[in-house]
Amino acid sequence: MLLDASDRKILHALHIDARVPETVLAKRLRLSRDVVHYRIRQLCARGIITVFRTWIDLGKVGYHNYKLYLKMSGDQARRSEFFDHIRSRDDVFWLGVADGAWDVGVTFFARDKKEFFDKKNELFSRFSDIIIEKKTGLLVDIWVYPFKFLIGGEGEPRTLFGDIEENELEVTDKKVLAAFMHDARGKSVTLARSAGVTVDVFRNRVKRLEDKGIIGWYAAAIDHTKLGMEFYKTFLYFDNLGKTEEAKLLEFCKSQPNIVHIVRLIGPWEIELEIMVENYAAYNKIMHELRALFPHELRNIESAVMSEDYVFPARKTVFG
Repeated sequence: MLLDASDRKILHALHIDARVPETVLAKRLRLSRDVVHYRIRQLCARGIITVFRTWIDLGKVGYHNYKLYLKMSGDQARRSEFFDHIRSRDDVFWLGVADGAWDVGVTFFARDKKEFFDKKNELFSRFSDIIIEKKTGLLVDIWVYPFKFLIGGEGEPRTLFGDIEENELEVTDKKVLAAFMHDARGKSVTLARSAGVTVDVFRNRVKRLEDKGIIGWYAAAIDHTKLGMEFYKTFLYFDNLGKTEEAKLLEFCKSQPNIVHIVRLIGPWEIELEIMVENYAAYNKIMHELRALFPHELRNIESAVMSEDYVFPARKTVFG
C-alpha cells in the first residue's frame, strides 16, 4: 500500500467522519495540526481522496432502492448512449461498471414497486438491442464498515437504507443537502452561503437532518486504484440463510479487514459483499474461507471486478 502509517490513520479517520476537525485529529494521532492539514491536502492532490461525501439515506424520505444488474453486448456506441442516459436520469443512486458476473449495476430509487416496474421496463425497451441478461432485486439495507484494511483490526458497521420513513424535505432542507453532499468537509459559512441561508439556519437544519437519520454520515471516498488495490463485488447464493447463518456471516465479515460493505437484498442472491484487496490471490483466500465456513448452505458465488463506481449521479428528484 502506497501510504505510510500516519496517512493510513488519517484516511481511516476521515472515512469514519469526514468532518472531524484537524485539531482533534492531530491530538488523536499525536501530530501537529500543520502536519495533519498538509497530509490531508496531499491525499486530495494525489487523487487518493476523491471527495468528502455526505451520505444521504433516501429510505428516510420515503424511497425504496431497487438493484438492477445487466450483461451487455459490445456495441460501444450504444453502450455510450446507455451510460449517458443513466447519468442524466433523476432517479439513480448508484452506477457501477465491472468485468465478470455482470457488466453494469444500477440502483434506482422509487416510491414503490409499480414505479420501479415502469422505470425498468422503459429502460429495457429503450436498450433491448444491447441488454443480453438482466437481474433485479430490492435492497434491504447496507452495512458499511470503516476501512479496516488501512490500520488492521475490527470495526463496527453503520447501517443505511433500512427502515422506510416518510420525512418531508422542505425547500431549505434540499438546498442544504445539495450544498453539503459532495463537500462534507466544507466550512459551515461557505456551505450556508451556497445554500442561500444563514450559518445558524444551516447548522440547525443539518442537526435536524442528522437526528432524523436523513444524513447518515460523512465519509472520505477514495480511489482504490491509487492505493494499488482491486475492488471486487461478490454475490452469495444461499440455500439457507437463517438467523444463525446470518449472524455467523456478519461475524466473519467483521473479522475480515478487506470487506468494506455488506448488501442485503431480496433477489436472485441474498448477500453482496464489496471487498478491497491487493490482488486476486488475497480475494480468493477470503472466498475459500467463506466456502469453508458454509460448506452446505452456500450454493454459489459469483464475482465481478469493479472498474467504475459512481454514487448518487442523480440529485434532481430529491434536491430539485
